[in-house]
Amino acid sequence: MCNLFQHQVGRVSRLITNKSIENLTSAMNWAANRQKILQHNLANADTPNYQRRDLDFAQELASEVERLPLKRTHPRHLGASMVEPNNSVTQWGVVRVDQNGVDPEVEMVTTVQNFMYFQGLTQELNSQFRRLRMAIQGR
Repeated sequence: MCNLFQHQVGRVSRLITNKSIENLTSAMNWAANRQKILQHNLANADTPNYQRRDLDFAQELASEVERLPLKRTHPRHLGASMVEPNNSVTQWGVVRVDQNGVDPEVEMVTTVQNFMYFQGLTQELNSQFRRLRMAIQGR
């Protein structure tokens, strides 16, 4: 499933023609990266002391905003700071003897939700291309 994500994202990223398509492909990249992490959680469901990881959208958005180029218009203005994006470790979940924090049922539901999000982005991207095709053909 993850290879399908990467294939579609790679194919689409070469065809970027406007800002909305660029934003959609960026969101698809985020969803593909999240899918990898969620699958990694499922693969380590029986690994002792493994803690669940996930990508936090709000944290990712904040780190992207931090990377915006800022112009200092006055010497007393503060400079921009760079925040390293990282995977957040979730401290909730199953309490087990082996201290593993992965609940396979929660991971599967989260994986399906992420897949559905990716599918929605794919449909919207297809709509964008359909509109571009109609504009080019003049219909």
